[in-house]
Amino acid sequence: MKRIFTFLVLLATVTATPFFLKAQDVVKGKLDFLKGTTEMKVVFNYDKLLVGQDGREASYIKRRKAEKDAKEPGTGAAWEESWFADREKYYAPNFIELFAKYSDIALSEDTTAKYIMVVTTKFIEIGYNVGVSSRKAAINLEIEIFDQANMKKSICKILMEDMKGGKGQFATGPRIGEAYAKAGKELGKMISKKIDD
Repeated sequence: MKRIFTFLVLLATVTATPFFLKAQDVVKGKLDFLKGTTEMKVVFNYDKLLVGQDGREASYIKRRKAEKDAKEPGTGAAWEESWFADREKYYAPNFIELFAKYSDIALSEDTTAKYIMVVTTKFIEIGYNVGVSSRKAAINLEIEIFDQANMKKSICKILMEDMKGGKGQFATGPRIGEAYAKAGKELGKMISKKIDD
């Protein structure tokens, strides 16, 4: 009886593994409506962002500011400013550039195009590089596409899990930015494939 139970657990695990390992998936709607689209508006949303083991972004910022100020008083505020500036400096540009390259759909934060893509960052693992050891940054995203005439209900939703970026960069911004480049590339490829099928 024990062997049968063990076999059933193993079978369930093997069967379920492809689902859990899928890095990106359309969880609502289809993407064929984008056929012929050459431009979309994009909005990046960081509300309710979780960061590493700290959980809420506010907790992460509080800890890192305290660490910076403990080493050199007054540097915590500059670090916080840089943390938020990285979104416009690395995250958004990397995502936009790689998405356009692999989908032939241009993304702009300032356009009146029919469709709008809302990129919500749910989780960031910042990674690290201390010379002798390094770890890639990673992000989890929720992508929703709306018709700008009806922003109350999305046409489709895509989840992107564990999009890993660079690990060679010593600075946090460029390292996490590479994760956004990876996400843009993978989303662009997926959308291109879906609308060409």
